Amino acid sequence: MTAFLPQNDPARSERSLGLDLARVAYRYDYTHVSPLAMADHVPINDQFSLEWAISVAERVKIGIANLAELDLDPARRRFHLAKLTLVESLLERAQANVVALRQVITEALRFEPLLAAPPSHAQSLDDYGALFRKIGLPPIARDFQQDAVFAAMRVAGPNPVMIKRMTAPDERLAVTDADLAAVAPTDSLAAAIAEGRLYLADYAVLDGIELGDFPHGQKYVYAPLAMFVVEKSSKQLLPVAIQCRQKPAADNPIFTCCDGKNWLIAKTIVEIADGNVHEAMTHLGKTHLLMEPFVVATHRQLAARHPLFLLLAPHFEGTLSINDAAWKYLIANNGVVDKLLAGSIRATRELAAAAVQARFEEAQLPKALAARGVDDADCLPCYPYRDDAILYWNAIQKWVVEYLATYYAGDADVQGDDELQAWFAELHSSDGGRINGLGRSPTIATRADLAATLTTIIYTCSVQHAAVNFPQFDLMSYVPNMPLAGYSPAPTAKKGGTDADYRAMLPPLDMAELQLNLAFLLGGIHYTTLGAYRPNHFDDPRVLGPLGRFQAAIQDIGAAIHERNLARRPYGFLSPAGIPQSINI
Repeated sequence: MTAFLPQNDPARSERSLGLDLARVAYRYDYTHVSPLAMADHVPINDQFSLEWAISVAERVKIGIANLAELDLDPARRRFHLAKLTLVESLLERAQANVVALRQVITEALRFEPLLAAPPSHAQSLDDYGALFRKIGLPPIARDFQQDAVFAAMRVAGPNPVMIKRMTAPDERLAVTDADLAAVAPTDSLAAAIAEGRLYLADYAVLDGIELGDFPHGQKYVYAPLAMFVVEKSSKQLLPVAIQCRQKPAADNPIFTCCDGKNWLIAKTIVEIADGNVHEAMTHLGKTHLLMEPFVVATHRQLAARHPLFLLLAPHFEGTLSINDAAWKYLIANNGVVDKLLAGSIRATRELAAAAVQARFEEAQLPKALAARGVDDADCLPCYPYRDDAILYWNAIQKWVVEYLATYYAGDADVQGDDELQAWFAELHSSDGGRINGLGRSPTIATRADLAATLTTIIYTCSVQHAAVNFPQFDLMSYVPNMPLAGYSPAPTAKKGGTDADYRAMLPPLDMAELQLNLAFLLGGIHYTTLGAYRPNHFDDPRVLGPLGRFQAAIQDIGAAIHERNLARRPYGFLSPAGIPQSINI
């Protein structure tokens, strides 16, 4: 389709009619996840494609086969096998049964009850590993208890956005040089702070949230503080101390690696907090839900012939459908998230909403890294998420800048684009997209500001979502590594913890199986690839040069990541083949 700015389009009336029809199909709803702006329904053009349904169904097959192996009840085993046969049959006749296939996928997102009640608790960690019958046990199961791996989860895990450089002692966390000496014998807190080597993961956002009790009674999540240091000689990030609650108290001690089993329990409390922030805020809120109003506004205000519509549309494919399934099934009352996460479902939705209502500029990767003081690789040498993601940010930014220059000769063209201005104003509006912090006013005046906005959108839809979605299987399906709820209170003394105390904190096996199935499905669907636009999507020959340079840059990034993974604990979540164009799972 030939792209025209509205001020240059000879077919203005046809363009206007198309927008009128789009505004009927795309409307806002503010009740699905109140008060966020979402689509009130999924228009037919945004429903899951056949290709997407097939890729998901192939993954569902493996999950169902794993369930059939696990379920000892003969009737339920037959049920799983019958469902497996149905999926296989639909896949064989997919073209003729696309509606039925989509329905099977939708039903899969309900995640029916699994192991029979009453819930059983693990007698050993082997019980969690035994849940992986047809599904290979992720490598994280071998070494997740190591302190270095616990630290690596903060910079290369599902939620690699929490650590922040400490520039002064924190009065909430009375760590001493003696505590630091357990991991860095010749170091001091003063030196580590002065040299930019001391970091804190602070989960204050969870302080006081309403705890859940569905389906097996009281669950727990705390708001821990976890301190880390970059060891001077090895340059390795290591955990120093953990405090399970925000306020110091006699029954809220500081745990270190010298505290035996309670150190493992404290690390698990951090992982539970990290998992809850990840799922509700970093993943659901700051990618899925943040991008939804951009999808709706783009259809409502940018004609299909608009160059920005052509640029953005591939990055929105499947987003409305997967978000629709999420609020109907995953974050519904008594749904999967209600079962798995530690907070009540109301608290979880409130966390997601709070994440979306943060200022949009916080989603700009360079600003986010600088705000946390983690942008200096000399101070924090090993940060795989930062180092790989920034390569893509720079490549996307260059692609966007060159693409815009093709259509906007200067700022005056931006200011004269009435569709663009309407799009931007609607995203600002309280009866539109409700995006906070999108520029300084409801108008966009410069090509540079437009480039920053578009870069953030494309980066979030592709790279950022990949970074927080795809670790779910590798790092979260094996529940002891990152449980999504605790099932016993935090220890109140430094010493005395036992293996039984540790296992009591972990989820029962039916919840572990549910977490495995969710993580296996969501963490394994790679539909489309960043930069691989469909043939002839851009038919303007002027775009081919910038597009080719963007695609070449992605190849170069892949080679750089491959080289990096030879010299570090492998971090493959941002390899080019694993980054879809859009949030479609």
